[in-house]
Order: sequence, then structure tokens, then C-alpha cells
Amino acid sequence: MNAIGLDIGTGFVKCVSDKKQIKFPSIYAYRQLATWEGRGIVEAVGDEAIKMAEIPNTRVKRPVMLGKPIDEKGFEKLVVRAIEMSLESNDALGKSLESNCIVIVGLPYEAKSHAANIKKMITRLFSPKQCTVVAQVLGTLVDVQLADAAVMSLGHGTSEVVVFKNSSPIKGISIHHAVSEIMTEIGSGKTDYVNHEIFTEERTKPHVISLADALIDDLNHMRQDMESLPIVVSGGGILLPGMKETLESKLGTSVIVPKDPVFSNAIGLYKLAAKTC
Repeated sequence: MNAIGLDIGTGFVKCVSDKKQIKFPSIYAYRQLATWEGRGIVEAVGDEAIKMAEIPNTRVKRPVMLGKPIDEKGFEKLVVRAIEMSLESNDALGKSLESNCIVIVGLPYEAKSHAANIKKMITRLFSPKQCTVVAQVLGTLVDVQLADAAVMSLGHGTSEVVVFKNSSPIKGISIHHAVSEIMTEIGSGKTDYVNHEIFTEERTKPHVISLADALIDDLNHMRQDMESLPIVVSGGGILLPGMKETLESKLGTSVIVPKDPVFSNAIGLYKLAAKTC
């Protein structure tokens, strides 16, 4: 039985299976072949899409915006590529996954309306034994082995805070402040977000403080629900120089950071799938 945890974010797709951890940019590209190349359309996702973008007449799309699918075809291509890559060392590749695979997908708290369509899409494409769509940051909660906590995820295109009691989400908010805001300020190209070398303390410090202020302002009305609960922070944004210390200072308490905050959601979703196997 194969277990798969899938986190399709605005910036990156993260997928964890029994044998692999997959990560690639959430980018889809396509182009019409030129006359001398033959006929048809060439498509690519992730790093291959970034390379294809250098070729004239290539159309590049970001199928995910603010954590929600906005381009159905591109989103489907991201899902297919992630699952195929995660299973490429298994006999299941290229075959129906019925009775052989359990997939758990994470979505932002306020993207619940997309859950049914995503489940139908994955079922149509792979016929897994089971496909479940849950609140994305439930993965982080499982990864750090807690049942009661306030989980904050600092992603590329969106951030969110969800309060859990007995592993069930009781209140949440998706926040339209994320790492992409810092990229707007210091980035020099469309795909700079894949280059972490630009995130130096000197360049990002004032922007980290500004982003932390925006996050705290948005979640202030949830502070009563978060009171006395441990606060867990995942997502690539927590790796920005000074972000952890800045958040702790403004929250007035220490925060828990998973061992691998970038993959934390996907790892936890995988663990949930593996328990079901």
C-alpha cells in the first residue's frame, strides 16, 4: 500500500510518499511547437517549466494563487507530476492505483470550497483506494505530535493560522501576507523565489519586521482562542533570517518550529495517510 501526503502551495508543490520527498515550483508552462519541430503542444511543470519559459512563445502560468487552484488544467498537471514522481520507484506508476494508494491532500483553511473538486480530480486521474482533503496545517500538527495547538504556516503566497482542539480545527484565518511580499521588495526576477541565497539578514530584516507586524495585526482577533495553547510555526517563511525571533517578540511567547518546516505539512499528511494503510 502506498501512502501519499500532498501539499500544493502557491510557491512550491511538496509531496511525501513511502520512499520519497518531492518538491518543485508551482509553475505550469506550455508552448505550441514551431513548424520545423512538428505538431502539437509541449507542456511542463516545475523546474522544467522555468527552463521552458526561456523559449519564445511559451506561456507560463501559476495555477495556485493564495493557496487556491485558479487554473484547473495547470493545477491538474502539478498534481499528476507530484504523484508520478513520488511513485516512480514503485510498480504502481502508470497503472491504476485502486486498492494500492491512499492520498491525503492539504488545502488552506479558507479554500474548503475547492475540496470536493480536488478529490474528484485525483479520483478520476488515479483511482486511489482513498483520497481525503483536509486543512493543510493539520499536517504540521501531526508532524509535531500535538493535538491542541495554534498552527501558523508562513508560505510563499499565503499565510494562515488555525486553532486545533483534539486535532480538530475550531477556528482559522487565511492571511494574504506572505513571503511573496518580501520577494516583491527585494526580488529581481519572476522566479527569484526559488533562489534562497537572496534571503540575507541585511536585505530582509526590515521586510521581516513588516511582514510579522501584518501577520500579528490579522490574527489579533484570534488571540483569545490561542491563549494557553502552544504556537507552532511552519512554512518556508519561518526560515527567513530573524523571523522566528521577531514573531516570538511580538507574540510574547516562544514558538515551536518543526524539524523541517518547509515539508512539515506534507510530512504530517503522509503520516495520516500511512496510518490509514
